[in-house]
Amino acid sequence: MAVTSTSINNKFVYLDTSNGTPLAEAFEYPHAYTPTALAQEAAEHLQKRLTRDLPTLTKQPKGRMFGVLVVATQTGSIGYLSGYSGELQAELESLAFVPPVYQLPKGEDFPEMAAINAIGQEIKSLEKSDEYDLLKTQLERIRKEVEENIRVARVAAKQAKAERYLKRKNATQLLEQERKQLLEELSRQSIDSGYALKRFSRSERLRLEKVTEATRKFEQRIEQLKALRKSKSAELQEAIFRAYVFQNGLGESKDVKTVFTDFGVDVPPAGAGECAAPKLFQYAFQKQLKPIALAEFWWGPSPNSEIREQGKFYPACKRKCQPILAFMLKGIPVKPNPLLENFGKGKELEVLYKDEHLVVVNKPSGLLSVPGNHITDSVQVRLQKRFPEATGPMIVHRLDQDTSGVMIVTLTKAAHKRLQQQFAERTVDKIYVATLEKTIVETSGVIDLPLILDINNRPMQKVDFEWGKPATTNYKVLQKSATQTLIQLSPVTGRSHQLRVHCAHKLGLHAPIAGDNLYGSPSDRLCLHAQQIAFSHPFTNKVVTVKTDLPFSI
Repeated sequence: MAVTSTSINNKFVYLDTSNGTPLAEAFEYPHAYTPTALAQEAAEHLQKRLTRDLPTLTKQPKGRMFGVLVVATQTGSIGYLSGYSGELQAELESLAFVPPVYQLPKGEDFPEMAAINAIGQEIKSLEKSDEYDLLKTQLERIRKEVEENIRVARVAAKQAKAERYLKRKNATQLLEQERKQLLEELSRQSIDSGYALKRFSRSERLRLEKVTEATRKFEQRIEQLKALRKSKSAELQEAIFRAYVFQNGLGESKDVKTVFTDFGVDVPPAGAGECAAPKLFQYAFQKQLKPIALAEFWWGPSPNSEIREQGKFYPACKRKCQPILAFMLKGIPVKPNPLLENFGKGKELEVLYKDEHLVVVNKPSGLLSVPGNHITDSVQVRLQKRFPEATGPMIVHRLDQDTSGVMIVTLTKAAHKRLQQQFAERTVDKIYVATLEKTIVETSGVIDLPLILDINNRPMQKVDFEWGKPATTNYKVLQKSATQTLIQLSPVTGRSHQLRVHCAHKLGLHAPIAGDNLYGSPSDRLCLHAQQIAFSHPFTNKVVTVKTDLPFSI
């Protein structure tokens, strides 16, 4: 399909559809989809423009997400709009991307933020002032002096008290008149000593209180300013929320705060509305253009955390975009969420091993291990029906829905407890086999990349060396072709999506598993199979090894 560069309003790029490419009757579900041929054609055209006009993007420290939205004009012409995620970048505007949904004013045009920044500067000046530093130094010095002086005075008073006690004790040897006079004198000394200690302690504390009060005035002023800044920031945030308004296919408008609260989220996350997709839809609705197809792709160097490869397509993020797009796509026919489809329906759950305590099954790709929020069909439900006499939780470990292979399921509570302990102690040996999208140089090795949930794209995981949980995988190449690699994977730990991320990430093998719809390129199935498992039988202690045939090859 040819693409011409003629544009309308410098944003719309015509697409040549003279070859009769049919248009989709419904819009793809934006959070799990493969771009249509028309959207991919538009994306390829934009990528060529990026390569030609903005070549330095691939040399920057980190890339970004770009998007194209295929649209139809009111006269029936087909073209596309383009946009990018993040704040407005002057260096990118040579390609006339769609504008932000709402552009925050900056500098002198943003007096509210200037006032907040001025308060912040005053706080900083007070906190770093010489007078405040001197007061804090004096306070610490005087506090130590007062504590020490009072301690010494109390020790002296205690010593004097002990000496008076001895004198009273020895007074029995004196004549009556001398003893009486001595006891009266000791009593007077005791009273005077007590008053003197109290007066001295009070004077020392007053000395400390004067410096404390001066320091407290500084701190109170700082706290007042911080409270004022917080209040003004909250007011400004609410004003921004009210001004940040989205439109939808029904011609309705709604501000960002309401969009998220209606979706069940109290506060919009930072950056909500700044992704490419909302910008593209907003501009289309404003210009009375009909959205037809969307495609978002990464351009530039991969980040160190998420898995992003230049030129590859990715769905719209969930945390920031799902509430927004759920509103914006009202009035537009949208295909159902493909993730709600039961891909395990009609597939056989083969039993590979069985005794009175447990069974080992061969889970087909597409079948859930346990019931989900929308799909109940699963290994657990099927086996509960097949073994109604089973007790206990049954499921000891899980496989991803897209992963096939061996799974242990217990039939008694005691067996579950003992096998669960083996998994906790990492004494169960698991061997997976996968087909990678490309060939790799390595023949064997260890991948050690800590993983954490990507909160913007649940259930995806990402690499995080600060907060991630340790994840280790041993690997060995089994076979190579001109374009793919058959590899054996042995996980030491059992993190969610561990093998998929370790294969796809640039710090791992940098080769996604074939058919990976989250970290690679979607296909008929994920080519990841749990081929073998070995464990100690929970009652006989004999090693049980179960192996299956590989359902794919290279």
